Amino acid sequence: MGATKTEDDSAPTQDRVIARLLTDDIVEWRIQPGSWLREREIAARFGVSHAPVREAFRHLARIGLVKVVPWRGTYVIDIDEHAANEVYELWKSLFGVVCRLAAVEMTDRDGRELMHRLVEYKDVTQRTENTFEHIKVSNRIGRFIAKRSNAPLALELLDRVALLARWQHNVYTDSYIETHGNDAAKRSAILYDALCRHIVTRDGDAADAVARDLIGVTQNSFGRALEEYKARHAKTKPSRRRAKVT
Repeated sequence: MGATKTEDDSAPTQDRVIARLLTDDIVEWRIQPGSWLREREIAARFGVSHAPVREAFRHLARIGLVKVVPWRGTYVIDIDEHAANEVYELWKSLFGVVCRLAAVEMTDRDGRELMHRLVEYKDVTQRTENTFEHIKVSNRIGRFIAKRSNAPLALELLDRVALLARWQHNVYTDSYIETHGNDAAKRSAILYDALCRHIVTRDGDAADAVARDLIGVTQNSFGRALEEYKARHAKTKPSRRRAKVT
Protein backbone atom coordinates (compact mmCIF):
# COMPACT_ATOMS: atom_id res chain seq x y z
CA MET A 1 0.00 0.00 0.00
CA GLY A 2 1.38 3.43 -0.95
CA ALA A 3 1.87 6.18 1.58
CA THR A 4 -1.07 8.51 2.09
CA LYS A 5 -0.41 12.11 1.11
CA THR A 6 -1.30 14.45 3.93
CA GLU A 7 -0.64 17.73 2.09
CA ASP A 8 -0.69 19.16 -1.39
CA ASP A 9 2.59 18.24 -3.07
CA SER A 10 2.29 21.32 -5.25
CA ALA A 11 2.21 23.67 -2.26
CA PRO A 12 5.37 25.82 -2.17
CA THR A 13 7.81 25.08 0.63
CA GLN A 14 8.83 27.74 3.15
CA ASP A 15 12.16 28.35 1.46
CA ARG A 16 10.55 28.92 -1.94
CA VAL A 17 7.95 31.28 -0.52
CA ILE A 18 10.69 33.28 1.21
CA ALA A 19 12.84 33.24 -1.94
CA ARG A 20 9.93 34.54 -4.04
CA LEU A 21 9.14 37.38 -1.63
CA LEU A 22 12.80 38.37 -1.29
CA THR A 23 13.15 38.26 -5.09
CA ASP A 24 10.29 40.76 -5.38
CA ASP A 25 11.92 43.01 -2.78
CA ILE A 26 15.30 42.86 -4.53
CA VAL A 27 14.00 43.33 -8.08
CA GLU A 28 11.95 46.36 -7.01
CA TRP A 29 14.92 47.71 -4.98
CA ARG A 30 12.99 47.69 -1.71
CA ILE A 31 16.18 45.90 -0.67
CA GLN A 32 18.92 48.02 -2.21
CA PRO A 33 21.84 46.71 -4.30
CA GLY A 34 24.81 45.88 -2.10
CA SER A 35 22.73 45.25 1.03
CA TRP A 36 23.61 42.40 3.36
CA LEU A 37 20.83 39.93 4.07
CA ARG A 38 20.96 38.76 7.70
CA GLU A 39 19.67 35.26 8.38
CA ARG A 40 18.45 36.16 11.84
CA GLU A 41 16.51 39.20 10.65
CA ILE A 42 14.95 37.42 7.68
CA ALA A 43 13.99 34.45 9.87
CA ALA A 44 12.32 36.82 12.35
CA ARG A 45 10.51 38.61 9.55
CA PHE A 46 8.93 35.39 8.27
CA GLY A 47 8.64 33.63 11.61
CA VAL A 48 10.74 30.62 10.59
CA SER A 49 13.96 28.89 11.60
CA HIS A 50 17.27 29.67 9.91
CA ALA A 51 17.23 26.52 7.72
CA PRO A 52 14.58 27.66 5.16
CA VAL A 53 16.18 31.12 5.07
CA ARG A 54 19.56 29.62 4.14
CA GLU A 55 17.88 27.54 1.42
CA ALA A 56 16.06 30.64 0.16
CA PHE A 57 19.42 32.41 -0.12
CA ARG A 58 20.68 29.49 -2.23
CA HIS A 59 17.70 29.91 -4.58
CA LEU A 60 18.51 33.61 -4.94
CA ALA A 61 22.18 32.82 -5.57
CA ARG A 62 21.24 30.40 -8.37
CA ILE A 63 19.19 33.14 -10.02
CA GLY A 64 22.14 35.50 -9.67
CA LEU A 65 20.55 38.13 -7.42
CA VAL A 66 22.78 37.54 -4.38
CA LYS A 67 26.26 36.38 -3.51
CA VAL A 68 26.89 33.98 -0.63
CA VAL A 69 30.21 34.63 1.11
CA PRO A 70 31.39 31.71 3.29
CA TRP A 71 31.61 32.64 6.98
CA ARG A 72 30.40 36.17 6.31
CA GLY A 73 26.87 36.00 4.96
CA THR A 74 24.84 36.91 1.88
CA TYR A 75 24.56 40.22 0.06
CA VAL A 76 22.55 41.53 -2.89
CA ILE A 77 24.63 42.04 -6.02
CA ASP A 78 25.44 45.60 -7.03
CA ILE A 79 25.13 47.27 -10.42
CA ASP A 80 28.17 46.32 -12.49
CA GLU A 81 28.65 47.59 -16.05
CA HIS A 82 30.29 44.40 -17.36
CA ALA A 83 27.68 42.12 -15.78
CA ALA A 84 24.86 44.37 -17.01
CA ASN A 85 26.18 44.16 -20.55
CA GLU A 86 26.42 40.37 -20.23
CA VAL A 87 22.73 40.23 -19.25
CA TYR A 88 21.76 42.14 -22.38
CA GLU A 89 23.96 40.05 -24.68
CA LEU A 90 22.38 36.88 -23.29
CA TRP A 91 18.93 38.44 -23.57
CA LYS A 92 19.51 39.28 -27.25
CA SER A 93 20.70 35.77 -28.06
CA LEU A 94 17.89 34.00 -26.20
CA PHE A 95 15.15 36.26 -27.55
CA GLY A 96 16.48 35.79 -31.07
CA VAL A 97 16.29 32.02 -30.66
CA VAL A 98 12.75 31.96 -29.26
CA CYS A 99 11.50 34.32 -32.00
CA ARG A 100 13.05 32.08 -34.66
CA LEU A 101 11.34 29.06 -33.09
CA ALA A 102 8.05 30.95 -32.69
CA ALA A 103 8.02 31.63 -36.44
CA VAL A 104 7.86 27.87 -36.93
CA GLU A 105 5.69 26.83 -33.98
CA MET A 106 3.03 29.54 -33.73
CA THR A 107 -0.46 28.73 -34.97
CA ASP A 108 -2.48 31.18 -37.06
CA ARG A 109 -4.60 31.87 -34.00
CA ASP A 110 -1.46 32.66 -31.99
CA GLY A 111 -0.41 35.02 -34.76
CA ARG A 112 -3.68 36.94 -34.58
CA GLU A 113 -3.33 37.22 -30.79
CA LEU A 114 0.25 38.46 -31.22
CA MET A 115 -0.83 41.22 -33.59
CA HIS A 116 -3.59 42.22 -31.15
CA ARG A 117 -0.99 42.55 -28.38
CA LEU A 118 1.19 44.61 -30.71
CA VAL A 119 -1.61 47.15 -31.12
CA GLU A 120 -1.81 47.44 -27.32
CA TYR A 121 1.94 48.05 -27.07
CA LYS A 122 1.95 50.72 -29.79
CA ASP A 123 -0.97 52.43 -28.05
CA VAL A 124 0.94 52.54 -24.75
CA THR A 125 4.02 54.08 -26.39
CA GLN A 126 1.83 56.81 -27.89
CA ARG A 127 -0.22 57.42 -24.75
CA THR A 128 2.54 57.70 -22.13
CA GLU A 129 6.26 58.39 -21.88
CA ASN A 130 6.57 56.21 -18.80
CA THR A 131 9.49 53.92 -19.62
CA PHE A 132 8.40 51.39 -17.02
CA GLU A 133 4.97 51.05 -18.65
CA HIS A 134 6.61 50.49 -22.04
CA ILE A 135 8.90 47.82 -20.61
CA LYS A 136 6.02 46.11 -18.80
CA VAL A 137 3.88 45.74 -21.95
CA SER A 138 6.91 44.88 -24.06
CA ASN A 139 7.88 42.10 -21.67
CA ARG A 140 4.35 40.67 -21.81
CA ILE A 141 4.57 40.40 -25.60
CA GLY A 142 8.03 38.87 -25.36
CA ARG A 143 6.82 36.27 -22.90
CA PHE A 144 3.83 35.43 -25.12
CA ILE A 145 6.19 34.84 -28.04
CA ALA A 146 8.49 32.74 -25.85
CA LYS A 147 5.64 30.59 -24.54
CA ARG A 148 4.43 29.93 -28.09
CA SER A 149 7.93 28.94 -29.24
CA ASN A 150 7.47 25.46 -27.73
CA ALA A 151 10.91 25.67 -26.12
CA PRO A 152 10.57 25.24 -22.33
CA LEU A 153 14.30 25.44 -21.61
CA ALA A 154 14.71 28.62 -23.65
CA LEU A 155 11.71 30.12 -21.83
CA GLU A 156 13.20 29.25 -18.43
CA LEU A 157 16.54 30.83 -19.32
CA LEU A 158 14.87 33.87 -20.86
CA ASP A 159 12.78 34.39 -17.71
CA ARG A 160 15.93 34.32 -15.59
CA VAL A 161 17.75 36.85 -17.76
CA ALA A 162 14.67 39.08 -18.02
CA LEU A 163 14.41 39.08 -14.22
CA LEU A 164 17.95 40.42 -13.91
CA ALA A 165 17.17 43.01 -16.57
CA ARG A 166 14.09 44.13 -14.62
CA TRP A 167 16.30 44.55 -11.54
CA GLN A 168 18.78 46.63 -13.54
CA HIS A 169 16.07 48.88 -14.94
CA ASN A 170 15.73 50.63 -11.58
CA VAL A 171 18.64 52.83 -12.66
CA TYR A 172 16.09 54.77 -14.72
CA THR A 173 14.97 57.91 -12.93
CA ASP A 174 12.21 60.42 -13.57
CA SER A 175 14.82 63.02 -14.52
CA TYR A 176 16.39 60.65 -17.04
CA ILE A 177 13.01 59.92 -18.62
CA GLU A 178 12.14 63.63 -18.75
CA THR A 179 15.48 64.42 -20.40
CA HIS A 180 15.54 61.61 -22.96
CA GLY A 181 11.82 61.24 -23.63
CA ASN A 182 10.50 58.07 -25.21
CA ASP A 183 12.63 57.89 -28.37
CA ALA A 184 13.72 54.37 -27.44
CA ALA A 185 10.09 53.31 -26.99
CA LYS A 186 9.14 54.68 -30.41
CA ARG A 187 12.07 52.87 -32.02
CA SER A 188 11.12 49.68 -30.16
CA ALA A 189 7.51 49.96 -31.36
CA ILE A 190 8.72 50.07 -34.98
CA LEU A 191 10.95 47.04 -34.45
CA TYR A 192 8.22 45.13 -32.60
CA ASP A 193 5.90 45.71 -35.54
CA ALA A 194 8.49 44.25 -37.90
CA LEU A 195 9.25 41.38 -35.53
CA CYS A 196 5.63 40.31 -35.16
CA ARG A 197 5.08 40.43 -38.91
CA HIS A 198 8.16 38.28 -39.52
CA ILE A 199 6.87 35.74 -37.00
CA VAL A 200 3.36 35.50 -38.46
CA THR A 201 4.79 35.19 -42.00
CA ARG A 202 7.13 32.47 -40.66
CA ASP A 203 10.39 34.19 -41.60
CA GLY A 204 12.58 32.82 -38.81
CA ASP A 205 15.86 34.39 -39.96
CA ALA A 206 14.38 37.88 -40.13
CA ALA A 207 12.58 37.42 -36.79
CA ASP A 208 15.86 36.39 -35.13
CA ALA A 209 17.72 39.45 -36.47
CA VAL A 210 15.02 41.97 -35.54
CA ALA A 211 14.60 40.42 -32.07
CA ARG A 212 18.27 41.08 -31.36
CA ASP A 213 17.99 44.64 -32.68
CA LEU A 214 14.97 45.19 -30.45
CA ILE A 215 16.81 44.21 -27.27
CA GLY A 216 19.74 46.28 -28.52
CA VAL A 217 17.59 49.43 -28.39
CA THR A 218 16.85 48.79 -24.71
CA GLN A 219 20.51 47.97 -24.12
CA ASN A 220 21.64 51.34 -25.52
CA SER A 221 19.00 53.23 -23.54
CA PHE A 222 19.98 51.38 -20.38
CA GLY A 223 23.65 52.17 -21.02
CA ARG A 224 22.94 55.91 -20.91
CA ALA A 225 20.81 55.55 -17.78
CA LEU A 226 23.58 53.52 -16.15
CA GLU A 227 26.13 56.25 -16.85
CA GLU A 228 23.93 58.76 -15.03
CA TYR A 229 23.40 56.32 -12.16
CA LYS A 230 27.15 55.79 -11.78
CA ALA A 231 27.80 59.53 -11.91
CA ARG A 232 25.29 60.12 -9.10
CA HIS A 233 26.95 57.46 -6.94
CA ALA A 234 30.57 58.27 -7.84
CA LYS A 235 31.16 60.17 -4.59
CA THR A 236 29.47 57.59 -2.42
CA LYS A 237 31.87 55.47 -0.45
CA PRO A 238 31.37 51.84 -1.51
CA SER A 239 30.03 49.68 1.26
CA ARG A 240 27.74 46.75 1.85
CA ARG A 241 24.54 48.22 3.22
CA ARG A 242 22.53 46.40 5.79
CA ALA A 243 19.07 45.52 4.49
CA LYS A 244 16.18 47.10 6.31
CA VAL A 245 13.76 44.45 7.48
CA THR A 246 10.11 45.45 7.47
